[in-house]
Amino acid sequence: MLCARIHDYQKPLVVEDIPRPSNTNGEAVLVKVGAAGLCHSDLHLINGEWKDAIPLALPKTPGHENAGWVEEIGDTVPEGLFSKGDLVAIFGGWGCGICKFCKSGDEQLCVAPRWPGLSQLDGGYSEYILVPSYRFLVKVGKKGGLVPEELAPLTDAGLTPYRAIKKVRHMLGPGTSIAVIGMGGLGSYGIQYAKILAPNSTVIAVDRNDKKLSLAKNFGADRTVNSATTKSIRQEVLQLTEGIGVDVVLDTVGAENTINDSVRMLAKGGALVVVGLFGGQIKVPLLQAVVNEYQVIASLWGNYNELREVIELASQRKIKHAYHSYSLKQINQAIDQLRQGSIIGRAVIVP
Repeated sequence: MLCARIHDYQKPLVVEDIPRPSNTNGEAVLVKVGAAGLCHSDLHLINGEWKDAIPLALPKTPGHENAGWVEEIGDTVPEGLFSKGDLVAIFGGWGCGICKFCKSGDEQLCVAPRWPGLSQLDGGYSEYILVPSYRFLVKVGKKGGLVPEELAPLTDAGLTPYRAIKKVRHMLGPGTSIAVIGMGGLGSYGIQYAKILAPNSTVIAVDRNDKKLSLAKNFGADRTVNSATTKSIRQEVLQLTEGIGVDVVLDTVGAENTINDSVRMLAKGGALVVVGLFGGQIKVPLLQAVVNEYQVIASLWGNYNELREVIELASQRKIKHAYHSYSLKQINQAIDQLRQGSIIGRAVIVP
């Protein structure tokens, strides 16, 4: 099968033929990949930035946002759950199944987590991916006519901001506001979830790129702020919120400058929710945080049931998608364009 693999950090992926997985037994399911999303986390991995935190035996196949069709089914998978040809989304948090987090339904927080394409297990930049258990598959019906290119980004870009906004939706009643920083894959979905989960709040999109802000407007943003051209992001946000500031900031970037901007635009009692992983630390001025009773919340991915909820929203066509497709042989071109910030929405690799 054809796949794209990391042979050396900070170098282009190598597109090559390797043997197709042949150990589809027990609970395992072999999935023919229909699409795999390209995420900034993949860039961190490919650049070697996580090699100490996540040591890998190279070569390794990245790709943690995956969807496709069931190809082979293990002999202990309960009969009737899946059939060959079923369209499935692959949940990325492959937990042990027995720790307290797994048992509570949050396998993405497992004490011994495994992630396709981000750990020792190969991901979806390949024609096939071996999923160790049917428990990590979400069967997708025909309602809504979803295709793998739409499904794959939902498993992370579409899932992560959904969980994050659910955590603070109680703060977003009438007369409140939420700002979403970064209009990449996560932010473009975050804007839409803000409108769905907090329909009475004002939703503000923040980015440095006018084309991405235009997409955010199309996806439901009430206001937009270009952080590259405004003289003072704080003053502009205060003008948009009648001098109050925003009640919630969802930072999908997580860089030092976006964290600083986030804190500066918060209202008293506001919450900063961080899902982006660009920076090394979250730095918040202590006195300002205490006096104004800010909340800082970190949110990782989402759980299996939340992925099902996201897919249901997509099946009802309540969320829109913006993606650009690339073949496996074009993957390094897609990676370069993601590094340059020129991709509007999500890049998906279609084997």
